[in-house]
Order: sequence, then structure tokens, then C-alpha cells
Amino acid sequence: MQVAKQKIADLLEKTIGLNVTSFSNATFQRALGTRMKALGTDDFTAYFGQVSVSPEELRMLVEEVVVPETWFFRDQEPFVFLADFISKSKKKLANVNFRILSLPCSTGEEPYSIAMTLMQAGLEPSDYSIDAVDVSEQVLAFAREGVYKNNSFRTNDLTFREKYFYKVGDEFAIKKKVRENIRFFQGNMLQPGFLENLGRYDVVFCRNVLIYFNQDAQKHTIESIFNLLRPDGLLFTGHSEANLFIETRFHPVSHSMAFSFYKKSVGQSKSVRQESSKSSTQANRPSMSSPLSYRQPKPSLVCPQKPKKDEYEFVQQLADEGKLEEAAGRCEKYMRLNDHSAKWYCLLGIIRDSQGNQEDAMELLRKAVYLAPDNVESLIQLSLLTERAGDFKRALNYKRRAKKLQQEGNNSD
Repeated sequence: MQVAKQKIADLLEKTIGLNVTSFSNATFQRALGTRMKALGTDDFTAYFGQVSVSPEELRMLVEEVVVPETWFFRDQEPFVFLADFISKSKKKLANVNFRILSLPCSTGEEPYSIAMTLMQAGLEPSDYSIDAVDVSEQVLAFAREGVYKNNSFRTNDLTFREKYFYKVGDEFAIKKKVRENIRFFQGNMLQPGFLENLGRYDVVFCRNVLIYFNQDAQKHTIESIFNLLRPDGLLFTGHSEANLFIETRFHPVSHSMAFSFYKKSVGQSKSVRQESSKSSTQANRPSMSSPLSYRQPKPSLVCPQKPKKDEYEFVQQLADEGKLEEAAGRCEKYMRLNDHSAKWYCLLGIIRDSQGNQEDAMELLRKAVYLAPDNVESLIQLSLLTERAGDFKRALNYKRRAKKLQQEGNNSD
């Protein structure tokens, strides 16, 4: 049984680069159980024989394993920075169709959030187009329908729902003006030649998927995304994936919590980097009352001491909901009474940075690195903060340390 299960896991990794160990064993077991039950078998060897020769069954298994978890305006700053980027690029966009790719798009919340951001920034439907791609036909069918339950609306400010949705019973349907310039289609980003055939994009969203790939699939996807982007194009990735882009041909945007990167142009100079830093300061962000103002710092850190899981997750949730003062207060209280580990220092540092207090954020993140020198995410956050402050030499040092730790981790696997 174990041999057959491993062969199935290897098949998923070979086909779509999916590293099954990045999921919980229960998730993988559940997916196998669901598909085997549907086929009327409890024999793992027999199921492997079937899934290895049937592309349709393989697709069904992938859809069971990859459970979409998303909502509208998931995280705040990527959309805040995108709006700022659009506002500064309007003159350049006057006679050009602005192209954005959402990969993977899951059940559609991300590409629809992008469309609402573009409309909020003043673009007309004729000014842009959005391609939304996913490997799962099941989630694509859901996305095309565009009807969502309350679980897809997890932000405090729901002004956007009032403006861009209409009620259908106890659900909410997206309006035609939001969906008309979005093209949903099925595709496997690791299929040879697939991404190369999509053309070039001004912006690519590829968030929270690389963490599930093996190292070869990650490298392939990063290279493909680089080729997909137009010169000076933007990539948005997930917070836990930002370290994969250290010392690559991408240059980080100095906008806290955006986890965005420019495609480096040939001969890019320090003055360009400084300009990108100035253009993304706290002063340029919309106010907290803006429909685009949703904050969700979600660090995933290595902690030398084990915190009380429930309290840590609760503080994260408060921060996710934009309740930054309350989150910071509970964080400080918990650290004062219980835990002074790197994980808590880093979380508080991210919260302080989201509040615009860069000096305190740096101090807290330095403490996190002091307590846990192998804390990669704290190093990444410090590199972004120091670069935003114009200290490029120190930022580079933090990046190199994080990159070295990441490589050592890969070599030890």
C-alpha cells in the first residue's frame, strides 16, 4: 500500500510539480479515498494503475488534492500597490492594452479583485484585459459563474461588494462590468510551452502556489514568469514565497507587505531602485477607509520556542482583519508574560511596519534574527525595510544570508 501511495505521489510531482509533502498527510489521504471510492476500489495498487494511464482520472485527483482557499482582496498591499502602479502609469497606458495574468486563479476571487482594483484606479474596460488560468476545470466553472457565499468576503470593509455585486438569494453575483474583460481558461503551468504561448503581460499574480512545488518546478515557473513579463513588468507573489526570488533577475518593490517584484531591465541602476522605493512609501497608500484597504500579514516563521498556538493564530487573525492596534497590544502582552521567541518578534515587527512605524519594525525584526539567525522570513523583511530606507548594501547582505539559508535547507532535504 505504501509503495503504491508513494508512486501516486511521485506521479503528481512529475506531472504538475506538486510536492505532496507540502500538504498534510490527511489531505492526501482524503483525496485518494474520495477518488478510490468514486471508482469503487480500495486497492491502492489498482488505483495507481488507473491514474497512471488516465489523464482524466489524474485531473480529478489533482482537483481533490488542491483545495482552493481564497477570498476577495486576500491580503491588502498587493492591491494597494497595484492601484498606485496604475495611477502612475496611466499616461503610458493611453494607447496600450494593459494585460494582467492571474496564475492560478482558483475560484476567481483574485482576478475579480484585480478587475475591481483597476476600475477603482480609473481604467475603462477597454484599457485592460485579464487572463485567469487554473489547472482545475472544477474551480474554473465556479469562477466563470461568479456567484459567491459569505465565506468569500472576509474583510471588514465590504463597500466593494455593495458596488460590484448584486444579491441572488443568500449569495452574491459579480456584475457584468467586472467580469467582461476576464478570460478564464484551463492550463498546466508546467506543461512544456504552455506559458510561452500566452504572450507578454504587464503584471503577473502568482501567489501561494510555488510553496507546493518541488525545487525544479519552482525554478521552471520563476524562469517562465520572467519571460512572460514585459520589461519593468510586475510580479506579485505570496509572503512565504518571496525568498525564492532573492538574487534572481527580479528586483523587490519597496512597498511593505506587497511581496512584489519588478522584472529587472538591463543596466538597471541604483537611481531606478531609489525611485521605486520613493514611489511606494506609506504616504502613497490609500486610507484605511478605502475599498482597497485590507491588511493581512500572515508570516510563517521558524520559532525556537513553541508559542501557544491558539493565541498566536488569534493575533494573526486580528492583523488579517486590519485590527492592527489590538493585534499589536495582544502581541506585546503575550510576549511580556509568556514568550520572547523570534516568531513573536517577527510578527510584531510586521504589524508595526503595516502601521507605518518602520523604525520599530526594524528593531523588532533585528531581535528576531538575533534570537534565531536562521529565521529566513525575518531576514527577507529586513532586506525590504532597509532597501526602502535606501541602505542597499545592508539590504543585499540580508538577502544573501536568507538565500544561503534557503540553499542549505534545500541541500539538507
